[in-house]
Amino acid sequence: MTERPYAMQRTCAECPWRRDVAPGRFPAERFKELEATCRPGGLPGVFACHKSAPGEEQACAGFLLVCGHDNNLVRIAANAGFFDPDSIQAAGPLYASFDEMARANGYDPPPWDEHGRAIVCVRRSE
Repeated sequence: MTERPYAMQRTCAECPWRRDVAPGRFPAERFKELEATCRPGGLPGVFACHKSAPGEEQACAGFLLVCGHDNNLVRIAANAGFFDPDSIQAAGPLYASFDEMARANGYDPPPWDEHGRAIVCVRRSE
């Protein structure tokens, strides 16, 4: 059995994290599904590269460079030696955050607190 790499080593030509890639390649709903992977804490899974084969997902290089340090699974993988965070490279300029990247791609994420929890406003009926 061949071991697959944990992560892509470089952002690809279609990476949604790259500012120099036209937005809209992926539906806004996909970013909503992946949002938790980019918030601090927990074990929410990993934002996988779209070029990964189903069942053999590899972490997206753009995700790792921008917010992978906030993901507990990524930190565990790096500490266990599954990949070297310093070896990941960007092939172009990246968005500064998940929120910025998601908005550029048509998804407006809700506000989150510093612990990675969605801030939900509930209106009380009078």
